[in-house]
Order: sequence, then C-alpha cells, then structure tokens
Amino acid sequence: MSRKLLEGVKVLELASFIAAPSCAKILADWGALVIKVESLSGDGQRYIGTTFDCPANECENPWFEEENFNKKSISVDLKSKDGQEILHKLMEGADVFVTNLRTPALERLGLAYQQLKSEYPQLIMGQIMGYGEKGPLKDKPGFDYTAYFARGGIMASLMEKDTSPINGGPGFGDHYAGISLAGGVCAALYNRKESGLGEKVTVSLYHTALYGMGSLIISDQYGNKMPLSRLKPNSPVLNSYKCKDDRWIQLALVKYDLWIGKFFACIDRKDLIEDQRFNSQVAMADHVEELVEIISQAMILKGIDEWEQILLEADVPFERIQTCEDIQKDQQAWANQYLIKKVYDTGTEGVLVNTPVQFKEMGDLDYNPAPRLGEDTDTVLKSIGYGTDEIEDLKLKKAIKSADNK
Repeated sequence: MSRKLLEGVKVLELASFIAAPSCAKILADWGALVIKVESLSGDGQRYIGTTFDCPANECENPWFEEENFNKKSISVDLKSKDGQEILHKLMEGADVFVTNLRTPALERLGLAYQQLKSEYPQLIMGQIMGYGEKGPLKDKPGFDYTAYFARGGIMASLMEKDTSPINGGPGFGDHYAGISLAGGVCAALYNRKESGLGEKVTVSLYHTALYGMGSLIISDQYGNKMPLSRLKPNSPVLNSYKCKDDRWIQLALVKYDLWIGKFFACIDRKDLIEDQRFNSQVAMADHVEELVEIISQAMILKGIDEWEQILLEADVPFERIQTCEDIQKDQQAWANQYLIKKVYDTGTEGVLVNTPVQFKEMGDLDYNPAPRLGEDTDTVLKSIGYGTDEIEDLKLKKAIKSADNK
C-alpha cells in the first residue's frame, strides 16, 4: 500500500473562505491530518455559494466541499477562555498552523508568530495575507477581487483595450496563493527536519499577482503597454480568432519564423509565405493589423471542430477557448483525474476539481467528504485528553459546538 507523502504531519487550520483553506486542503490531499478550527457559526465559505447560484446547505454545498474535503472540523468559541485553552492544546501537537487572519487579530488571540514561537519553537506557521507583512497596506483586508485582480494589475491587463475591466472570478488568486503557501510549508518542514526549528511562511495575494504578471511588468518598462486590443496584439499569431460557429480559438505561434509557413498553408494562404510583409517576424512587426484582418477573414470560414483537425495535423500551437461547461466534459481533464465526481446527500451529482500536483508512487488522491460544522469536535477533543463529561460541560457553556448540539 502506497504511503502518503505527508503522512504523520498534523496541520491546524484557522482560516476562512478560499486561500488559506485551499493550502490546508492540498496538505490534506498529500496525507496530512488537517483539523479545521471553525467559529460556532462556521467558515463563511459554508454560506457564500448562494451568491454564485450554488446550493449552500449541509446536504449539498459544493463551494465549501471544493476547499475542505479530507479535513476534520472542530467548532470552538475562541473568544472564550475554554476555547483558547482548547486551541493551545491542539497547537501542542501540531506541526503546522495555517491561517489567513490578519496579524492584529492574531495578536489579540495570542496567536501571532512572535507569541507562538517561544512556546512552540518547532511550529511552522503559514499565513496568507492580502498585501504582505510591511508597508501602508499590511493590515488592510485583502481578497482576490481586490489585492490580486485589481491592485495586482490583472484586471487592467487582461481587458480588451478601451473597454471596461474584466469581471474577475473568485478563487483565482486564492488558489495560486494557497498552492504557493503549501510549497513553502513543505520547504519549512524539510528545514525543520534538518534544524529542528519552526518557521513563519507568508504569501500575499498581491505578491502572487505580481509574480504572475512578471513578464508584463518587465516588458512595460520597454514600451509594451497593457492592455492590448486583439485587433493590434503583440503578434497576429499570438491572438484569438472567431470561428464560423461563434466559437473562438487562441493561436500561440511563439516561434513565428518556424511555424508561420505551416499556418499560412492551414488557412489556404500559401501566397503569404512569399509576401515580404509577413514572411518573417521582423517584417510582420510593422504589419500587425493587416495580418490580423487576413487571419480573421480566414478563420471565420470554418467551425472550431474543423479548425482543430486542421491545426492538429499541422502541429502548430493553438487551443480552443473553453467555457466552464466545456471543461466539465473535457476528456483530457477526466483522463488525468483533474476532475472528480461527487454525489451529494441530495442525490445530485456534481463535479469538483482536484489538486494540481500529482505523484507517481503515492497513488491516487483520497477523497473524504468535507466535514459538517463541528462534525469531529468530540473525537478531536478526546484525542487531546478531554473526557466525555468535560466535553458535555463545554457544550453547555457554548464554548464548543458539535454535530449533535446545533
């Protein structure tokens, strides 16, 4: 039987919504035991799905499920003395503490890194931030809509020039920040094995955006100003085109001089191979808009399936521009287990997305449904020494909540 790579690692998660929980979920997928500490009302991710036309109840909650399967849930009032005592008892046996609480909130709870370091010198703390530990925005609340898409330059760069900014979808920056933090945590775990010491690992949504925008930030300094219009792109063959059936294709002929002859043959314009305006990358740079128009007129003559066959046979880089609906039916995604099916208690079958890192020897990822609020409170408390009577007393004092006292 294959061994999970992080088997034996215990992770304590005190986080909400997507970014930090997605990090903890990745660690859980890789074999770590993740205990999700929620307030008595629960992670806000349990309820936000309705904003996006999804169900958000205990029987069917895909938004929460996506970020939280393979975890345990314990529901605790951290404002109470009993709740804080429980958290510190959990912290004693934890290897990793993952959070997205802002530092002032952590300080009020006694959970900031400097407060924890002396008591738990081997603890690794992973913190997702909006904007980073320093600077005027260090304590500003950050979401991927704001810190990632807006301030990070992504909204302004990906819009069609002279139109409105894109309407960014939730989760993009969160997931990139989450997987970055998971990588940092694993590096810290390796270092602890060598040094015996813990570490603080931070990732900000803003920095994650800047890292993704690196090539554009660099080229901006030399005159490549974003956003661009698809009618005047950097290159006519690094551009999107509409097909006869109103579907779109993205071309990616990065090596213009190598592939352009093949492509001109694909669109039945072999004559352009001898055209000095377009027969080299250097010459094309002065005739971008002309070539965009020529390619547009050619691409609109055939449907996307026909173009896919032609371009595949020519072995030039392209891809059909897919919708979320297309992805759910994509054989490539299913063949590699990038997607998984989930049957909810309602009987509805849904599609979730797997962690984007795969290991050959570890085997397939496990799938254990996301926990209901406080589902594991009793079990987790017993594992750290609480007796049945103590647990019942804590419920009466409303310091904890479990599945049986909602």
